[in-house]
Amino acid sequence: MSQVILLGTGAALSDEHREHTFMVVTGAKGSILIDCGGAPIARLITAKVSLDSIDHLILTHHHPDHIYGLSVFLLDLWLAGRKKTLHIHGLAETLRAARAMMHAFEWERWLQFGFFPVEFHRISKKSRLPIFETSDFSVTTTMTKHLLPTVATRILSKSSGKVIVYSSDTEMYEPVAELAQGADILFHESTSLIESHLGHSSALQAGIQAQCADVRKLVLVHLPPHVDAKKAHAAAKKNFKRQVVVGKDFQRFEF
Repeated sequence: MSQVILLGTGAALSDEHREHTFMVVTGAKGSILIDCGGAPIARLITAKVSLDSIDHLILTHHHPDHIYGLSVFLLDLWLAGRKKTLHIHGLAETLRAARAMMHAFEWERWLQFGFFPVEFHRISKKSRLPIFETSDFSVTTTMTKHLLPTVATRILSKSSGKVIVYSSDTEMYEPVAELAQGADILFHESTSLIESHLGHSSALQAGIQAQCADVRKLVLVHLPPHVDAKKAHAAAKKNFKRQVVVGKDFQRFEF
């Protein structure tokens, strides 16, 4: 059975109870990390995810809260003895930022001392385009409506036929609802409760998106500091009548 583990559920301005939003998708033969905040290795160890199982990293965009853990993630994988290739996927703008960050840490010097192979793969901005497949998963992305170029991600579990979608950062946006159409679980950002913010969605709007997409379950992530979980839940339920979950760090969802 495939799983999504929420390694963090906080917005860019978070609190002491939530790491910035990122997650890992685990299958029988490999795992996919989506975004890279905080101290990724510590979070993965706490979640009991094998570091060597992670073959792919998807960076949804290059705002700091989604990418700032990349340098220490790569360093720690190397120190832990990794030998096999890591595949990093992102839009052209995101990959440029990732490479620039690594250059600031003189990553080129690491490569002289037996660093494991890293391959960068550019995600196209074309709508609903498959970006890669593994023995466990098929992965598709589409653009969101955010302050920087950003992708939402749809992942199909080949073993169960079930689908999860992660909106990443976005306003209410029809292509994101189209990507999530019929999904078993939609992980949708909820940076506020009711009111909307430029480039972001509220819990109320996440409920509208979930209803439009006819998903089975809505999980709210990218939550504001000290969020009132009952109010967030109630806001999402105004427009979405199926199950709503206010995400917590290290929560697990099977699909």
